[in-house]
Order: sequence, then structure tokens, then C-alpha cells
Amino acid sequence: MFKDNGYNTAVVGKWHLGLDWQLKDKFEFEKYGLDEKDFEVPDVRMGRNGVFDITKGWFEPNGLDIDYSKPITFGPNQLGFDYFFGTAASLDQPPFVYIENDRALAEPSMITGEFSLDRQGASQQQKWEVGPIAPGFKHHDVCRDMQEKVLELIDNYAEQEQPFFIYYPTHMVHGPLLPDKEYQGKSGVGIYGDFVLQLDDYVGQIVKKLKDKGIFEDTVIIFSSDNGASGVADIPGLIQQGHNPCYHFRGTKFDIWEGGHREPTIVCYPRLIKSGSVCDQLVCHTDFYRTLAELLGVQIAQNEAEDSISNLALWKGENVPVRVDVIHSSANGAFSIRRGDWKLIFVEDNGADIDALRADPGEGKFMPYQLYNLKDDVEEKNNLIDKYPEKVKELQDVLEGYIRKGRSTPGEPQPNARNNPEGDWPQISFMKDFEKVISNTV
Repeated sequence: MFKDNGYNTAVVGKWHLGLDWQLKDKFEFEKYGLDEKDFEVPDVRMGRNGVFDITKGWFEPNGLDIDYSKPITFGPNQLGFDYFFGTAASLDQPPFVYIENDRALAEPSMITGEFSLDRQGASQQQKWEVGPIAPGFKHHDVCRDMQEKVLELIDNYAEQEQPFFIYYPTHMVHGPLLPDKEYQGKSGVGIYGDFVLQLDDYVGQIVKKLKDKGIFEDTVIIFSSDNGASGVADIPGLIQQGHNPCYHFRGTKFDIWEGGHREPTIVCYPRLIKSGSVCDQLVCHTDFYRTLAELLGVQIAQNEAEDSISNLALWKGENVPVRVDVIHSSANGAFSIRRGDWKLIFVEDNGADIDALRADPGEGKFMPYQLYNLKDDVEEKNNLIDKYPEKVKELQDVLEGYIRKGRSTPGEPQPNARNNPEGDWPQISFMKDFEKVISNTV
């Protein structure tokens, strides 16, 4: 949308939305000093051939079958970004190579990392998943290299007539927790706090750069997070020191509970938003698209931003509801719907156990199991599922309606995108005709 409206566009950081690498017809075990007999490659693999179902085959080390000499065929450059500099995914996920536009800047030659990396606890805070690594790639340098690239882009774009849009999915404060030396020990609450401190300073550097260039007043800055703090942060240890990074909410990253999803969002736009103002209305990251489209005066097609609602009224200072409800999903794909003070959850537990789902992806796991009134019970301790059956039915009907229409906003029905070519979708088995619904996906 920005590119079509005359903006210079760039993304710097972790892409983590899938890249169509060109693949070799075999795995390069020998190249990386591995014995092929030690590995069993599944026939169907998550992350290959359009399969993004976590119940399907998982293989480590990832990246042994990529032809790094060939361009990426579907990535940021194909989705509107003039420029891309970053990594394929988070700093703990291979392949460990820098990518510029559609090319890896160096070909991996070695293997690094840990098998079965602990991503939910603090046992491997400064480790990463096993995979190929390029010569000269240093995990400790990545965050600083990304920051320098963003500041360089602002320098360049500020001198041009066209406006610019930079998407900066930073590697901080995701695991591995690798704060730079100048921040180590400065927070007083360990390496996670130090990493947060580094991120805070990086935001300040960007603000200073915009001011130095004389464009701060005319620039929209949006800062948020896609989920709550990870267990890698050592949440029990932080709580002992008087800090809970998930505040008083239940759960953490991966979970369906509020601690997994409810995040502060900071929007700075001096031309429109009053400095220091606070708004407690329900919004969702999907809303950025329609909000910015309205700000630019851009008309949106029926098949665009189907789950986006403009928040521009909130930016203008109107503290009024803009969104009726919001849908969450947990690590294993379980759904919840929040409408008003009520939240209905379609899984019996926190929805974070991916291994259990892989072992048994069958029906029955994903039914209405938890109902909370967040006004009276923001910590989600009092399950009211048996007390308010009419509320359960009301919320389930709303969610089913969204799934059937393929959208949560008014407009023409749109197809849902299934998560693998076979069309498995046990997470909607609470729908009586879920198999028919799956057959209508693409």
C-alpha cells in the first residue's frame, strides 16, 4: 500500500514470515560434517511445500537443503518492500546468514547451535537452535548491525522527496538474550533487563535521528510487541527481583491467556496525537493497515485487510470503542474470542503444548473450555464456562461467523488460507460442520 502511494519502503530485522528459498534435491549432510545415517527426514515437513502446520514433520537442522547461491523467490521484495536487510527469522533460528534483498550475503559452511532448544524456560538463555551458519556471522553483532542499517536508511531517505516507510522487526528482546557489552549489568535485573534497556536506547537513537533530520514532527512511530514475555527471560527470577514482565496477567508467550497477548502499544505522531495521552480501548495489530490507509486517504479493496479496523479516531483523541472484539490464537493454534468484558477460550489448558498436539492432533482438544469476565477477573482465575451457557453460545456463534465469512469486518466473504495442502484444521473442530468448512479453504 505504501509503495503504491509513492513511498520508499524498507524492512530491516527478522522477517520470520516465510521465504521461498530455492532448494536443492538433497540434504548437504556431508558439507556440514554430519552423518546422514543419524537423521530421518520426514516425508512431509513444516515449512516446506506450503505446509505450515505445526503437527507435521519437524526436522533439525533446518537449512541443509537450501541453495544459498540462488535468489529468494518470494519474500519482502515481492511484497512491496524496495529494500530488505536482515535474517530469515528470529536470532535463535537458522539459517544464520544475513540477507540483502533476495540474496544471502554469504553461504553457510558450518553448523552451530543446540538440538531441541528450550524456548519456554531459562535453561538456554544465550543459545540458539542447531543450523547452518555463514562465515563471519556473529549472533552478538546482529542487533547492532540492524540498528546501524535503520539509522543509515533514515539518513538516506530524509534527503529524498518521497516519504518513507520502514518496518523494523527487531531481534530484541527475543532469545537468545545477547545484550551488548555497554548495557550488560546496567538494568539491575539480569540479561533480559539489560536487553530491554538496549532496545529502549535504540528507540531513543531513532527518535534523535528523526529530530536531527528535522522530520520528527511529520513521522509516525509505532512501537509494540506481538506477544508477552517468553519464558527464556526467566520470569520466576525476575519476579523474585520485583519485576513481572507480563504484569498481573496470566500466562506468557505461547499461551492463550492475556499474558500471552495483551501488550502496550505506543504511537507517536506529533502532528495529530497529543503528547502523553493515554487510551485504554481495545485495538489489534491488524488495525494498523486500515488506520494508516485512512490517514493517507487510500481506498481498500474487498480482499484487503479483512480483519483491520481503523483506529484513527483514537489517534485524534476520541476515547471511544472502535473494535467490538478480537480473536487470539495460541502456540498450538487454539482460538479465543474476546468481546467486551468476556473472553471464551477453545482449549482446555494454555494452548502452548505443541509436542502434545503433534502426538495427537485429533478432534476434541479444541472446544469451549474456558470463559472469563475480564472486568472482574483480569487474571483469568475464575472459569465461568458452566455458569453462562448463553454467553458461550453467543461468542461461539460470532467466531464461527467470522470463520465462515473469512473476515471479521463487513464486506464480501473471503476464503480462509489453510495451513497445509491437506487442509487439516483440528482447531476449528468445535464447529459441527468443520470438515465442510475446511473443504472451502484455499
